[in-house]
Amino acid sequence: MTKTFGEFKKTSFYKYLIIFTTIAATFLIAIESIEAGNEISLDILFAERILFGLLALDYFFHFSEAVIDKKLFYYLKSFEGIIDCIAFLPFVLTFLDFNHIEVLKYSFGIATFLKIARFSDALSIFKDVIISERKSMLASLYLMFLLTFFISTILYFVEKDINPNGFSSIIESMWWAVVTLATVGYGDIVPITVLGKLIGALASIVGLGMFALPAGILANGFAQELARIKYVTSWNLVAKVPVFSDLDKGAISDIARLLIVKRFTKNEVVIKKGDLGDAMYFILEGEVDVEIPENHITLTQGDFFGEIALLKDVKRTATVRAKRRCEVLELTTYDLKRLVQSKPDLIEKIEAIAKNRFDFF
Repeated sequence: MTKTFGEFKKTSFYKYLIIFTTIAATFLIAIESIEAGNEISLDILFAERILFGLLALDYFFHFSEAVIDKKLFYYLKSFEGIIDCIAFLPFVLTFLDFNHIEVLKYSFGIATFLKIARFSDALSIFKDVIISERKSMLASLYLMFLLTFFISTILYFVEKDINPNGFSSIIESMWWAVVTLATVGYGDIVPITVLGKLIGALASIVGLGMFALPAGILANGFAQELARIKYVTSWNLVAKVPVFSDLDKGAISDIARLLIVKRFTKNEVVIKKGDLGDAMYFILEGEVDVEIPENHITLTQGDFFGEIALLKDVKRTATVRAKRRCEVLELTTYDLKRLVQSKPDLIEKIEAIAKNRFDFF
């Protein structure tokens, strides 16, 4: 059973089924809140049990799979395991009736939306960035709280006697400090003394940079993580190519750094038969169709084509067309020749390895 489930969860149908079910269940919880305090419609309750029942079934299969693979503890403490459990709880709560059950059901029901993160590479990367940058984030949050307390204390002593309605205590002054440093400025509490206004202006200016600090840390971490993933992916793709597989790690790394990301839409021609070859390509995502005489070859993620152009100034022997939206890494002849200048023996090694494929075409 779990083996069948393991194969099923790799399919696109499973992915879109869980995404659709999660979105529908979450929005149903939001719609139910319109009738909060009244008796829940039987149709809504039935739909909730069906949708959250599917998510509960998904949790059961994941749980069983983890037990059989002896990875139950790892699954339960993982992000996916926690979210699966949260998505399971609303199903149980639909059969119960006690005070404040709506609070639990709404909270767990809305949190179920996080289940979609499992199918999003971007969200997974974002999670990894937050974990890796947690020390920097905590340091920036500490500075934000320190500045908030500092500004609040100063304004309290400056304004407390003249403006007691808004600055009667440091705690009340913190409300003004937060909305000012965040540059929201509701205007419900404002300093009225000259010194208070000067401090308020300074706080607004400092707030522009202080509250942007966490966003900058996350943006920089996100960019670094994407660059790392691209480099690792590029390195692995280059290492798989027979032309480069026998090269040392340093040479493969040098080649990987030269790769340029290219994107092609469905049915767009990547290379055309008869054109002079000037680059080779590694498929990062998608599929391409290689149109050779009396045959068509489909290449997918991890495959490569066009390497003959790196060796000799010859015309393309086949037309390559994107079967769907495709993302590839391009290595131009010019970039490789620049690399070869520092490694003279590299071109001879490449020519010897690629000779068989050249003769085939």
